[in-house]
Amino acid sequence: MELLAEAKKKGLPLTIPGMVERSAAAYPGRSALTAREKDGDRTITYRELLKNVKLLAHGLAALGLKAGDRVAILGSNSPEWAQAYLASGFAGCINVPIDSLLSDNEKQQLIAKAEVKAAFVSSRYLDILVDLPRGFPSPRHVICLDWRQLPPGNGAMSFEELKSVSADTRSKSLPKVSPDDVAAIIFTSGTTGVPKGVMLTHLNIMSDCIACSMAVDIDREKFLSVLPMHHTFECTAGFLLPIFCGCHITYARSLKSKYIMEDLRSCRGTVMLGVPLLFQKMKEGIERAIERAPATKRLLFKAMWRMVVAAERAGNYSLGKTLFRPLRKKAGLDTIRYFVSGGAALPPHVPLCFRRLGLDIIQGYGLTESSPVLTINPLERPRNESVGPVLPGAEVRVVNPDSEGVGELAFRGPMIMKGYVNDEESTRRVIDKEGWLYTGDLGFVDRDGYVHICGRTKNLIVTSAGKNVYPEEIETLLNKSKVILESMVFGRQVESGGEDVCAVIVPDFEVLAQRGQEVLDEQGLSRLIDAEVKRVNRMVASYKRIKSFHVINEELPKTSTKKIKRHLFNLNILEQKRPKK
Repeated sequence: MELLAEAKKKGLPLTIPGMVERSAAAYPGRSALTAREKDGDRTITYRELLKNVKLLAHGLAALGLKAGDRVAILGSNSPEWAQAYLASGFAGCINVPIDSLLSDNEKQQLIAKAEVKAAFVSSRYLDILVDLPRGFPSPRHVICLDWRQLPPGNGAMSFEELKSVSADTRSKSLPKVSPDDVAAIIFTSGTTGVPKGVMLTHLNIMSDCIACSMAVDIDREKFLSVLPMHHTFECTAGFLLPIFCGCHITYARSLKSKYIMEDLRSCRGTVMLGVPLLFQKMKEGIERAIERAPATKRLLFKAMWRMVVAAERAGNYSLGKTLFRPLRKKAGLDTIRYFVSGGAALPPHVPLCFRRLGLDIIQGYGLTESSPVLTINPLERPRNESVGPVLPGAEVRVVNPDSEGVGELAFRGPMIMKGYVNDEESTRRVIDKEGWLYTGDLGFVDRDGYVHICGRTKNLIVTSAGKNVYPEEIETLLNKSKVILESMVFGRQVESGGEDVCAVIVPDFEVLAQRGQEVLDEQGLSRLIDAEVKRVNRMVASYKRIKSFHVINEELPKTSTKKIKRHLFNLNILEQKRPKK
């Protein structure tokens, strides 16, 4: 545990309350959190953050909450969401962030399953908790995050009212929080089944923050928060890590690309976390803008692009930063130091395109069960096809590697979860006696220590010839097509044994509409997608080729971090189409 020894030597906090107190003492007048609103930006400093959080924590104590009680948070990203999370930690309570994209019934079920005593909710979700069916487990106290004054008789109190009730307990000390205490229970997004409650301790989360701060240069950055804070990637790397490092966080108004770009320009953002789909959309938006530009500007862009590619071959990877500076400024991206991608695999061509435009994207890898970051690509020597080396304090090994060195990835370190709540059997299945977390992801580690992800063990396709096919590899190739929005590759059982490679494909109808209405009829669409499938088949080994595919008109169902919910498909009943010879 060299990481923890070094942290203790430097006096770094190993609890979330200790982290907030340290940052408030070190950066009292710095801007901490900003909400962009119609009437103008609303900002609180680190000094104000600590004061507010302690008032809220005393308010929770005045309501009767004790150390170990569970507090749900349900709402959109905001300074109030952040303060609610931190206040629960100061009160010794356990945070239970809830995904706002779940159905009302799913939200209620998770809150009941977690046995929460209090809940912070946005006004739009008040009815879910205030008007529960008779006999349904419900929180004793509901606090509204975004209304300063609530109409009487609705069963909830306002954020400001919670601060005011703290008067009775301010003279009393708050519970002493230990690094081994559970700080949060995060329900997994469930791409393959029923969500489990991941228990993360203060030590888990803070060791991950400390390790990330050692692996990436973070100095007075201005973060734009876009991803939902209930997800561990944004909560740790986009919220707690910036607070630990004394950074400024601005909360984006919307996930729409137009508002994200406006907010980036307004807050002069230097860092933004996102999922691969967001960066793919940004890349496509830049490409469309270039296509719509006058012919002279298109020719100039292509000439500069060729110069950047030629410079790369000569070992110069920074020419794009100079040549495309005016383009980045016009797009509002001139202040960005780097983007961070997580939540799913990032296709290598996306960071390559951004780098040529003078923008860095670093991708990492992790799981909710690991707080979540385990690896990260270093800014100075990234490898687009890899997720980078392990963080300081973490270890990796490849379990049962095949002839090519690919096996299940397992990790060990202080950021690995305590376990699944009330589920020792599932915990034992993923964490062995030596503390190794078995991820279910297939991959390998190259000679330089960079980790490479090949796919999920449960998604692996085994052909009748015994060959292994990783669906993610084929999906990446399909999704490069401008006429394909997204795809899902899977294995279908065949009589001879093994599986055929099949695909579900969603066309990009926005692009197709620009090409002409005739392409949108069934026959034209079928021919177009068939041609794209054949193109991909020519690029891969014969055993990896798509044998049949099905075109659907709606986007694939996803989790809040844009992972496809593969288990929702009854793949055997899909009508398949085989690529034409």
